[in-house]
Amino acid sequence: MARSNAPARIGLSMLLLCATSVGCDCGGAPEGVIDSCESQLRLPPSVSTDILFVIDNSRSMREEQEKVIAQLQTFVSTLAAGPVANDFQIGVVTTGISQYATTCDGRTTDLLEFPAESGRLQRGGLPATDGPVLSSGDLETMGDAWLDKVRALLDQGTDGSGQEMGLEAARRAVSDPLISTPPSAEPPGNQGFLRPGSRLLVVILSDEDDCSAPTPETLLIEPTCGRSCASDADCGGEGNYCVLRDSFSPALGRACVRNVCEVPEGREALIPVQSYVDFFKSMDDGAGAGRQREVFLAVIGAVGEDRQPARCRGDADEAYGVAVRYKAAVDGMGEYGLIDSICKDDYADTLRGIAELVSAPHTLDLPQSPPDGHLLVVELSRESGQRLTCKMDDGFDFEPATATTRARVTLTGECRLRMGDSITLKVACAG
Repeated sequence: MARSNAPARIGLSMLLLCATSVGCDCGGAPEGVIDSCESQLRLPPSVSTDILFVIDNSRSMREEQEKVIAQLQTFVSTLAAGPVANDFQIGVVTTGISQYATTCDGRTTDLLEFPAESGRLQRGGLPATDGPVLSSGDLETMGDAWLDKVRALLDQGTDGSGQEMGLEAARRAVSDPLISTPPSAEPPGNQGFLRPGSRLLVVILSDEDDCSAPTPETLLIEPTCGRSCASDADCGGEGNYCVLRDSFSPALGRACVRNVCEVPEGREALIPVQSYVDFFKSMDDGAGAGRQREVFLAVIGAVGEDRQPARCRGDADEAYGVAVRYKAAVDGMGEYGLIDSICKDDYADTLRGIAELVSAPHTLDLPQSPPDGHLLVVELSRESGQRLTCKMDDGFDFEPATATTRARVTLTGECRLRMGDSITLKVACAG
């Protein structure tokens, strides 16, 4: 698919202007800093984004995976429509790590582990010669054939664990030992997925809440074999749901099930959500300067139309849990987080919104380094006509250049770019 030639929805006009009065003399600036009152500040040629899909591949997830695959074009087109070329790549893991479950008669308890998953990049329906990471560098030349490869990558089937550990799978995928183990190793690792200086977007798809347990035997998962029911109200309160006995055979009716991951005592036993938020917020960008990586977290999960935790239902499917932990994780990420309902009949708007999280860069590398970040002023113009003036520590963070990286500003809060914005960067003279 060729890159669109349509005008960008965010216009970026960045000029370095002297902040003092007429007759300003910018001479005498230290070597390497801005020394001209009217220099053109160029945009970076591209930004890089590493996109990790975390796919729930349990038995109830067939329709939900299909809805993501159906709207892949929307997702990719939005990524490609940003004002700066987006060099992105896509990898996929599942929510499967382990499952400790009992049978309906309670006589057999099985501990299943999924070592081939557990945060390892998957190939899905791709042939062994492809993947597990697909780069947008091939998009322009391959077009629809590249999109078909991504669709095959996203197709993770429904034979996975019934204990969904989305947050833990994401953490394992981008941390040691997997991130430093090459794909050619046995067992394979994820080395090469995270690129130095790139942004990371984690997209979790699951119809139940996160159940990331500290040990495989922390919780005993109960089967769907309780008494017949018509609604959740028949089953006894929080964490007790009236679900299909078999999502592939609706004619078998519904039964009560106690989701031990979603009752209060079960959630208390899980790895704290805040530990994952802290992990994502403290990731190094790998460029050798000790800088923080920009990390975004998006969840398509068990929330209602108001994006609050709920066991939602759509025309063709339903959630099998309530996304309390996922909502807390997204909230913890602040403006870098987004959650939407898995029960929507169409994911076009959802995937468009997720892509827009990263389609406009909020971190801008400066081709020349100002002597002091306090001299910078960022001015934003919204489509509505609103104008904002943003300063260091009040609208953007400033990081000086290092031996291996350029100076950069990271827009924050109300000063984060939105679709349709224009932006001007001014700097006071150094002289």
